[in-house]
Amino acid sequence: MVRNDGELCLNTTRMPTKQRLLLCAAVSFAEKGFTETSMRELAAAIGVKTASLYNHFPSKNAILDHMLAEYSQHSAANFNRRSILDELRENPTAEGIVNCLQTSFDSAVVEYDLKILCVILQEQYRNPVMREYVSQNMILFAENNLLKVINALKELGVIRQDADPDFWMKACSSLFYAFASRYLLGIGDASPHYSGMDMLGMLRALFERMLAENRV
Repeated sequence: MVRNDGELCLNTTRMPTKQRLLLCAAVSFAEKGFTETSMRELAAAIGVKTASLYNHFPSKNAILDHMLAEYSQHSAANFNRRSILDELRENPTAEGIVNCLQTSFDSAVVEYDLKILCVILQEQYRNPVMREYVSQNMILFAENNLLKVINALKELGVIRQDADPDFWMKACSSLFYAFASRYLLGIGDASPHYSGMDMLGMLRALFERMLAENRV
């Protein structure tokens, strides 16, 4: 039976059916597994007949496709040139770069997105569509965000114009992927440190090195 007592499924009775379905599907896919969850169980979890779900999505795969599209949209929504420049103009340090990357997450949907992230990581080894998403969206998203930050640092005259971003982009995406995997395994930043420091510590160390090697 699909759990309906998770934080994402509380007080959803007044939501439209489609939104309730997506919230409860995110919880179930993350906690029970995408393959192991049926449309019938999802319907029972939100208190509707199974047939009514097909008015919103033709299949379980279509639900997942919609979630991935939302995840990509949420990830990019708040990360823009103006907000990056404003932050780095005030704080052109490793801490400022970390702040830029953190503010790219919309707090209103972060719990929902973290559930989707769990599903992505769980399914990537058995679902070729998910593997492609990880390589073409998740990893590239982290790299593109840092590229925007590096370009802003160049525009502000903090680092040299000829600084090559490729190494730093690859290193940053690797750290984000490591963080996502740790989240899936239930290993948070309060746990024994990974490689001697937590996720934010590793990012700060990376960006301090980047600034030190490329500063004007």
